[in-house]
Amino acid sequence: MKKAETMPGSPSPGVYIPGCAKRKLLMVLCGLVLFSAGMTQLIGPLRLLVFGQKATAEATVVIKARVGFSDVILKNDLEIQANLESRDRGYTFWNEFRFQTTDGKAVDVRATVGSQLKPLYPLRDEDGLPTTDLIYYDPGHPETVVFPLIVSTWFAPGMLVFIGLLCAVIGAVLFYWSDKPIELPHIPGPAA
Repeated sequence: MKKAETMPGSPSPGVYIPGCAKRKLLMVLCGLVLFSAGMTQLIGPLRLLVFGQKATAEATVVIKARVGFSDVILKNDLEIQANLESRDRGYTFWNEFRFQTTDGKAVDVRATVGSQLKPLYPLRDEDGLPTTDLIYYDPGHPETVVFPLIVSTWFAPGMLVFIGLLCAVIGAVLFYWSDKPIELPHIPGPAA
């Protein structure tokens, strides 16, 4: 921040020039980088939402996985309850789903997000029916799916896009005003 001095050719003493244009331009660039990083994560799911086929997938099994150990396939909710991890976050529980494409082909897919301590979904709901979830899939490659109702599909990339866009807009406004003189209001001094 710099305040103009009273010199020939300089603004009047009641004018303020914010300055720091390079830092404000850097803020715009950082915002654009964050926005781009978020969009690279969102472009795939958004493409499937717009151009993909909608289907309802049914939970079939839960896979309990840990690096260096063989996977444990859990086929019912009793097995899942017996294999829950109350403290060990080294295991990841993956739900696997089955759905039918428009041409009648059955496809098994794994949820795009795993969960620690317990699975995202039980295999049966409160009524004893198989748990289902909405998916969108690529008709050319039906194993490529997006689960739009899983919050973590959108949360982190969406926050990157939002924060990046906000940072870029604020930085652009600050950059625009960085070299423009801003007239300060006149504040009268104390009466003598």
